[in-house]
Amino acid sequence: EHVWQYINRFGEMMPYRHKVKAISQGTMYSLPVNLRTINQFFGRNFDAKQAEEFIQSKADVTITNPVSFEDQGLRFVGRELYEAFFAGYTAKQWGVEPKELPASILARLPVRFNEDDSYFNHPYQAIPKDGYTPIVEAILNHASIKVRLGTRFDPGSHAAFGEFDHVVWTGPIDAYFNFEFGRLGYRTLDFVPEVAEGDYQGHPVVNYCDVDVPYTRITEHKHFAPWESHERTVVYREFSRLCGETDTPYYPIRLVKEKQQLLNYVQKARGAKGVTFIGRLGTYRYLDMDVTIHEALLASKSMLECIVSKKQLPCFSVDPMV
Repeated sequence: EHVWQYINRFGEMMPYRHKVKAISQGTMYSLPVNLRTINQFFGRNFDAKQAEEFIQSKADVTITNPVSFEDQGLRFVGRELYEAFFAGYTAKQWGVEPKELPASILARLPVRFNEDDSYFNHPYQAIPKDGYTPIVEAILNHASIKVRLGTRFDPGSHAAFGEFDHVVWTGPIDAYFNFEFGRLGYRTLDFVPEVAEGDYQGHPVVNYCDVDVPYTRITEHKHFAPWESHERTVVYREFSRLCGETDTPYYPIRLVKEKQQLLNYVQKARGAKGVTFIGRLGTYRYLDMDVTIHEALLASKSMLECIVSKKQLPCFSVDPMV
């Protein structure tokens, strides 16, 4: 509620329900996997109870303590659905085999036993009428905020801290410490655009689940704004790969090796003075947009309380190791 109230202060939000399709072996299905997907995939006409019992019969109940993403997928939905919708896409997204990824990535049953094909189930779902750029500009349009573009900030420079009482670091935590314990693993994305006439795919996002298709998904942007009308269309193919030194880091990998590196950086950060680490890069966590705003609001409140009570500001607003 408080996130919704906050973001509405900075621009008009339009009702929008995000829907995603998936192509597996040349056939398009609804995502998340739901009753319609199950009936289409298996050629059945189940009701909700029948579908749930059917999926339970497919689940690999011999896996009592799932360790990997693959274990979790097989335990939840069985081999057919797992291989059709999760295995190939996940391998492309993360660049490693699903058996090497932790089970926590697939923390809950990725199936709905109804025909709801909305990608999210949040109580508030909308998209900025004029896009996200005006929203960010409105947030920054404040008498107490000064924006400097194209300005390099060197955290290792004592001169940089001479200008500020405290630094809130939203960049990569490993970069702050000049990669002392090595670079944390990130995935990055390459976007390949295409302009076409009319409607390209009929949906905002289509995932490509087969591992032999090099891209993970195609996004058609005009479907994010159904209140607009356009004769032409712009689509982007997304290719996921390991993040290089000059690439933009999109999401953390957080395998066993990265978690140990992260612990080293967290311990280093707890001993640093005059800095607070927040955000996806600052805490090396995968965060959705609503959670990012929520954590930023909580961090701001906590820091203001510390300033008023003259307490030391925290180095983290949340525990990065959780």
